[in-house]
Amino acid sequence: MFEEKYNELSYGEKNQFGSVINRLLLKGFVVRDLYDNKEKIVKISPDYRFIEKYYELINDYLSFSNWRIEIDKILGVVSLFNDNDENRIRLDRESSLVLFVLRQIYENERNQTSLSGESIYITTPILIRTMLEHGITMPGKKLTGRNIAKALRFLANHNIITKVSGNYDEGNVAFYILPSIVYALDNEKIAAMSQALDNLNRREDEVLNDENID
Repeated sequence: MFEEKYNELSYGEKNQFGSVINRLLLKGFVVRDLYDNKEKIVKISPDYRFIEKYYELINDYLSFSNWRIEIDKILGVVSLFNDNDENRIRLDRESSLVLFVLRQIYENERNQTSLSGESIYITTPILIRTMLEHGITMPGKKLTGRNIAKALRFLANHNIITKVSGNYDEGNVAFYILPSIVYALDNEKIAAMSQALDNLNRREDEVLNDENID
């Protein structure tokens, strides 16, 4: 069935099919509305439109290796899933913390504006300030734009954020938080991380109080 439908594609569509599959497997997400650095505007992703058009064909192909995609048309996000729960990427502590705070910022902004599927504009100073407000630090490192550059670059490579301007290594990046962040970190993990941070901050407060008493 797959082969018959695939053979009906034009030469150009077959090439695009292969490119889209490779980007899906590499990034995990395709987002409908992306900022174009050259034209300085938000444009609709041709990959997203192609996936919409050939959704069933792409899923037929991916099913051979237990992968599948789902489309959230409200948020404008295509997400890749593995039915065997394999090939998960494990984030280091710094990237996990940055992702957590970005998700919190995204949800807060969405709740205030009541918009769906919108990307949220942010800068590294805002991110750092929010991390400090949550009592989030990086052991052995000062919390700076340069020290979170690796995490931001990783998230950009997986279509969770997209850079607008600046340089990661110089720590002065402006970027959009993409709606794919909703699928990158689910609500259960958010709750678990929030609880862990609350417990950590509580223990630190208790230690400080004990030291003040002594």
